[in-house]
Amino acid sequence: MKNNYDIIVIGGGHAGCEAAHAAAKMGLTTLLVTPELDKLVAMPCNPAIGSPGKSHLVREIDAMGGLMGKLTDKTLIQIRLLNTSKGPAVQAYRAQVEKKDYMTEMLKILKNTKNLDLLEDEVVKVQSLKSKFQSKITGIQTESGKKIKCNVLIITTGTFLNGKIIIGKKVRPGGRIDAKPTKGLSESLKKLGLKIDRLKTGTPPRLDKSSINYQKMIKQAGTKGPLSFSFPDREVIKLKKQIPCYLTYTSPKTHQLILKYKNLSPIYSGQIKEKAPRHCPSLDRKIINFPDRPRHPLFVEPTGRKNPRMYLQGGSLAMPEQIQEKIIRTIPGLEKAKFLQYGYAVVYDFVPPYQIKNNLETKKISGLLLAGQINGTSGYEEAAAQGLMAGINAALEVKNKKPLILKRSEAYIGVLIDDLVTKIHREPYRIYTSRAEYRLILRQDNADLRLTKYGYKLGLVSKKQYQQVLKKEKLIKETVSKFKKTYLKPKGRNKKSLSYFNFLCQPKNTLAKLKKLAKIPKLSEDIENQIEIIASYEGYLDRQEREIEKVKKMEGKLIPPDINYDKIPGLRNQTRERLNEVRPETLGQASRLEGITPVDFSILSIWLYRLTK
Repeated sequence: MKNNYDIIVIGGGHAGCEAAHAAAKMGLTTLLVTPELDKLVAMPCNPAIGSPGKSHLVREIDAMGGLMGKLTDKTLIQIRLLNTSKGPAVQAYRAQVEKKDYMTEMLKILKNTKNLDLLEDEVVKVQSLKSKFQSKITGIQTESGKKIKCNVLIITTGTFLNGKIIIGKKVRPGGRIDAKPTKGLSESLKKLGLKIDRLKTGTPPRLDKSSINYQKMIKQAGTKGPLSFSFPDREVIKLKKQIPCYLTYTSPKTHQLILKYKNLSPIYSGQIKEKAPRHCPSLDRKIINFPDRPRHPLFVEPTGRKNPRMYLQGGSLAMPEQIQEKIIRTIPGLEKAKFLQYGYAVVYDFVPPYQIKNNLETKKISGLLLAGQINGTSGYEEAAAQGLMAGINAALEVKNKKPLILKRSEAYIGVLIDDLVTKIHREPYRIYTSRAEYRLILRQDNADLRLTKYGYKLGLVSKKQYQQVLKKEKLIKETVSKFKKTYLKPKGRNKKSLSYFNFLCQPKNTLAKLKKLAKIPKLSEDIENQIEIIASYEGYLDRQEREIEKVKKMEGKLIPPDINYDKIPGLRNQTRERLNEVRPETLGQASRLEGITPVDFSILSIWLYRLTK
């Protein structure tokens, strides 16, 4: 270990590991600091990757040379294709992985990554130089007394910043049930001028798999076929080797007990005041907030082939231990459930993300980037995506190159980061397909076609992989062009000839049907899928492309960094306050700020036009 690095990464979760790996692969000397190396990517919730929106992020991470997709495929115990009855824009993969193996494989990769050192320690202070206008990161100080210099620092502390574990009235320090919190770092960030706030998350009990009656539940098997998170699609695990999940539901007795012991819930007793994610509410919150619903679904999910723990998805609780036991044992199949770990809540510090730029660097402190739950997000996938981009942009900053900013129109990663910067976040942020206005273009099946070029240019993707994607792209274009020029023979005198492409444009027509009517070249399943989508949604895709071109004009209109919003007449006071808070970099970004009305935007647009005329 050296005393000086190009880049230091604090935290060994998904964000930290992706950031450290990307920066080191781009040729920068990198140090990853975390208290326990054997608990890298520990997955404190369920060891599951994917779902709509999240699956799209994982495939984008993979296309750009990140680790999550490859590690998921290597440690799969189940994979499912979701939303099969819906269109390709919202179809997604969801996988269960072998938790211990995922952690082991990550450590193995990082240990073998050139330019990357690993340090077991805790960072307690950020060191910087202060100037009149901005502070500049210079290094870190650890709990053991080490002082290490760096050019750029990436903080990915997850739920560990001043974290507290809550079970009933019991409160103790902790960022995870088996780990102490990070102390001192929040104060260090406050001294640098960053505003700190608090959020809450939670996790359900873990149950002994041998104590569950699966006969009372609905079995949920995996999906057969070529499904993988890393490109190209292939059958990573046979269906017969996949471990099933199970679906059960709350009972009337469950609801009665939760209402009876409502005052013992830290959420309703007033003990927890921090905002929790609405997309993943605790079981008591669901039952109390939705009294008209007779039951709520719960998914019993494995954490590994040999691991005895089963995860109760949808059953998050922070009530006292004995009350948790009473409640869970009213659920069909869990009447004799043995508890291996009780559910708990975590409250922790985060940095409201209006304080970062689109490259994930803080606006007030040069050389300081934030990624993951410290930015107010939830989920492994959101963290990994931010970590990858933080590692890339940290490396580009050290090399004095322009940052990589993915647009909303080219990646879910772009949507994620832009939402963090522009929106007001009252709860942990989660990505959804509904957040992407161009989701028909940003499908999980074409992430390689959209983003591999960036990974290759950065040195994160091999030349061989890039050439395979170029070959795929060329073959798709050539086949579509040929299909538009080749016609089926008309049947009957009054029938008009129909091109292969127009045939596929018609509802319910597929390449399988076309093969019965005409001789077409043999294509891979992946290529065929792309051609069918292009034909089926041609009009919609063209419309979205036109919309993207319009938006490009706004995104290209830069706002002077020293603009004085207080001098723009006609703006509302709350608008000025929001613009000063976020300091949007482009007119397009300003248009998406929460609370900015069309009138506000019009006034700002006219003012900028006059300013730059």
